[in-house]
Amino acid sequence: MKKSIRANDFGEWWEKPGLGIMYQIEARPGWIWDRDFDKFNASMKDEKGNFRFNGPFCKIKDWVEFSNKVGVDYHIFEVKWHDGICYFDTKYTKWKTPTDYSKIFAEESKKANIPFMFYYSSVFDHNPQFDEIQPLRKFTPSYIALHREKKEDVVKFCLKFTQMIVNLFVKQFLDRMNKGEKFEEFKSNDLNIDIRRYSKKNFNKLFKDIEENPPQFDYNPEQYEKYLENQMIELIENYKPDGMWMDWYMNPSLREGSTELIMDLMEKKYPNVILTFNNSINENPRWCHYLSGEAHTVESAWKQGNVIRKKKKPWELVGPAAKSWFDPSPRTDPQEIGRIATIIMANGGKFCLGLPSQMSGSLYPEPTEQLAKLGKWYNLRRSLFVEAVPMDYKGKNVPGIILDDKNFGVIGNIYGSDNLIHIINFTGIQKSIKIEFSYESWKNIEKIILEPINQKVSFKLVEKYYKVEISENFVDKIDTILRIKMK
Repeated sequence: MKKSIRANDFGEWWEKPGLGIMYQIEARPGWIWDRDFDKFNASMKDEKGNFRFNGPFCKIKDWVEFSNKVGVDYHIFEVKWHDGICYFDTKYTKWKTPTDYSKIFAEESKKANIPFMFYYSSVFDHNPQFDEIQPLRKFTPSYIALHREKKEDVVKFCLKFTQMIVNLFVKQFLDRMNKGEKFEEFKSNDLNIDIRRYSKKNFNKLFKDIEENPPQFDYNPEQYEKYLENQMIELIENYKPDGMWMDWYMNPSLREGSTELIMDLMEKKYPNVILTFNNSINENPRWCHYLSGEAHTVESAWKQGNVIRKKKKPWELVGPAAKSWFDPSPRTDPQEIGRIATIIMANGGKFCLGLPSQMSGSLYPEPTEQLAKLGKWYNLRRSLFVEAVPMDYKGKNVPGIILDDKNFGVIGNIYGSDNLIHIINFTGIQKSIKIEFSYESWKNIEKIILEPINQKVSFKLVEKYYKVEISENFVDKIDTILRIKMK
């Protein structure tokens, strides 16, 4: 089979497939991803109006130790989420944690020899020091650096994007809640939300209000952009991260200033600091080291992976280790994150799992346990992902291979002088697998080995096909890997 021409052939950690963890600080009991920040910011202040930090208190040493236990190839710490709270020592705001968690993360990561990146929310920042210039304080999607002739157009853009986000995933959570689904931390009567604010009727009213009443904020995107630039410089100069993970990429045609500012700064001043943007996976940024996007389900990973595999630039997908970004309950199927990771890594990408922390700083136990089990599974197979590159083929069918069972999917890799065939178990079913290799495409097969146990698999030529059967005892619930040696 023909090897695709890939940047990850060069072998830097960010160019190769791999497994990562993103340590998250935004999962707060009583608050979902989309928030009314007038109310949220008020809850974070004392009676004198000063910032009152109440967590997460970030047990950084425990987190880095957990990364070591899992055996990750890199990890990421959220130093500033959309709420604008800075988890590092910055001289540009008082909206920051009393402890410099970024310093501890940097020091501990370096001790553990784990490449580390900082997540930084560049598009949204609800720090109350920006209240006067904030386009939309009552919803999370507020594009503070959006350039338009009229500030009414900025607010309309923010509202339209909010509607889209609600339709994509916030509404899913609300639907689950309305159906009576139980949540360990996010009980329906504790959620600080009003379902009516997400109705079509309410959005229509908001758009009408914009037409009739000018938005009450000062239009000044440059003020935030200067703050952003100063903090980027602080983070890189003070903590020396291996990379910056920006949330998120905006196409230049939309005239959102933060993306262009970041690319200019990093290209000119810090070209060796790895840069990526969430939401860049289907874009063509003029400056970044690898592309990134999101995959929350097996279906999404499978659909995207079979397309993105052909990209020449290194890439990554991220997704929650728990049920969602705003629900830290464990996934119903504990092997689901393993299947997502396998599909992405077998297609040549990195997969980074978001792991939420509790207000005490401890990680939520059930998602953490599921991720620890994935780490044990991964460590036995790591080289089969990290040292492989995708085969050069289009679509989701590996040329010359037939596996007629919808419970499984097949991905092909080149592994040194051998071929790797990943048989993805979509459902975790335990049953025998019958797979055929056409003689025309695979006529030089010498040996088939089941990995990682290094066991030979028998095969026979029948007419024009090599036929292989793997008994259910050897079928993995995540990924059954065949290493094929050619003559």
